[in-house]
Parts: sequence; C-alpha cells; structure tokens
Amino acid sequence: MRTAYLALIGATLLALTPVSGNAQDRRIHVNLGGGPTFNLGDLGDHFGTGWGPAIGITFDGPSQRVGFQFEYAYRWFDISSHAPLPTPLASGQFSANHQTHQFDFNLVANLTPPGSALRGYLVAGPGAYYRKVEITEYVGDGIICDPFWYVCGTLPVSQVIGSRGGWDFGFNVGAGVGLGLGAHAEFFVESRVHYVWGPKIQSTLPTTGATGGSANGLYWPLTFGVRF
Repeated sequence: MRTAYLALIGATLLALTPVSGNAQDRRIHVNLGGGPTFNLGDLGDHFGTGWGPAIGITFDGPSQRVGFQFEYAYRWFDISSHAPLPTPLASGQFSANHQTHQFDFNLVANLTPPGSALRGYLVAGPGAYYRKVEITEYVGDGIICDPFWYVCGTLPVSQVIGSRGGWDFGFNVGAGVGLGLGAHAEFFVESRVHYVWGPKIQSTLPTTGATGGSANGLYWPLTFGVRF
C-alpha cells in the first residue's frame, strides 16, 4: 500500500508540472481516472459491481503511434446480493468483500494521427494483481468450501473471519477514446477486460465430495478520466 501511495503522489506531481507544447507534442503523459468495474463469470456470482481509482504514466515512442504505459488501480467489491452463501448459516449471517491492487505494463497503440481532436487507441499487456477476500461476518458450523471465499475446509468460526489473498498473474486488453481539452489535457473513456489466473483452493473435506477449485477472475472496468 505504501508503494502505491508514493506512486500516486509522484504521478500527480508530474501531471501538475508545467510543460511547454500541447498534449500531443509531449512524450510523457499521466492519466487519472476511475469508474465502475463489472465482474463476469463465477466471480460475478459472488461479488457485485465494484469501483476504484486508476493512475498511469505513458511514454510515447518517437512516432507517437505506440507507447509504453505503467498503470496502478485499486478496486473494491461488496458481496453480491445473490452470492452462493455457505450452509448452514445462523440467520444468514455472512458478509464479505473483495479488493484488488492492479499493476499493469501495457502497450498503447494510437489509431489516429498525432494532433487529432479525437484520439482512438488500443491497449493491452500483462500485469500483477494482488487480490484478497475479506470475510467480515460469519455465524455457522465452520464448514465452507468455495474457492471465491478462498476457503475449502473445516475451520473454527473465529478463523473463518479475516482476510486471505495473494499475488496473481493476469492480462488485460481494451480500447478507448480521448477528446482534447485545450492544449494540455484530454478527457478519455476506456473499457478493458482483465483476466487473472487465481490460486487453486484445495479441499480439506475429502469425505464430503467437495473438490475446491480455482479462483480465476474476469473483470471489466469502465474508466472515465483525464490525461495530461
């Protein structure tokens, strides 16, 4: 978290530093944005639409048609209203959230010539994702087996409550459109899909037939922001 905060502060200071020339002439750009993130597949069955900020820095190549981008994003998701809850529960007392810290290393391909009022672009690249699930409330028999809760076994109830997670590898691909705001900034709308290979949660309940599974995640953020 401390590293992420330092990166956010540094990129913000860079964005606010006066430079000569317009935004299209610059070789270094900072983007600040945020918006909703939709979960797809099994992940979407467990957690609802999330939200969070994103900040990145892009280094354009000599032609300004291709650039390299580093981006950090934080996202928070509450439990879905139709999530498959552990059974049995006492009065339905189960609550959890999901959080991600995303570090992506992308190539950005501009589809329009430098200086265009409307910039279309593609973006794709690998990333490192720190993902965790936090169970904040649970009253039951201590038997839980669901990879998206990061638990498959029998635990004391006091140990069910808490955070579990780790680093996973992923890949993202998407596209965006930017509209120039004067000489030094651009408003953009961007959509990407992130696929993250999660850990294999092994079952410790062999007699029940529970087999655990993989906590792979599919995320679809929609980002609105400003690029300097």
